[in-house]
Order: sequence, then C-alpha cells, then structure tokens
Amino acid sequence: EPRAWSADGLPLTPDAHRRVALRACEVVGTPVAADWREPWPSADGASPQTQAWLAARRMDLRWARVHAAPWVARRVRGVSSGDGVNPKRPELLPF
Repeated sequence: EPRAWSADGLPLTPDAHRRVALRACEVVGTPVAADWREPWPSADGASPQTQAWLAARRMDLRWARVHAAPWVARRVRGVSSGDGVNPKRPELLPF
C-alpha cells in the first residue's frame, strides 16, 4: 500500500504504524478493538487500484524532486554534500 510510506519513502506513516502495532498485538495474543486488515480509506471515487497507482506515481515524483534531483545536481556540479563544512576539530588531537 503506497499510503503506508512517508514522503521520502523510508519510514511508515502514522496509520501504517498503527496497523503494524495492531498486527503485532494479534501475533502476541493481545486483544484489540480494531483490525489491521480494514481497508484504507478511499480518497475519491476511483478504484483502489487506480488510487494506489496514482498515489505511487505522486510519491515517486515527490521523492525524485526532493531527494534525487538535488543529488544529481550536486554530482553534475562536482559538489559534495560536505563541501563548505568546516571540521569540528581541525587540529589533530591525541586519542
């Protein structure tokens, strides 16, 4: 489910965390009122497959704009993400 992932595609959204916690409770035998299998809420009248596909493409585009494009631009310019950052300890110190 694409809506389970946050904007950068790594951590889960709060609703996905809730579903994981509900499943964990089910596995260990802790009774809970909600079911982790409940369908994700529908945003509009489109089919769930269409919504999932569109949501995935939106997330892909946002990820590319926020994370991939700046990385590519730095590589094209030959700039490292650490360029211009001064060292915390510029002098060699005993270990």
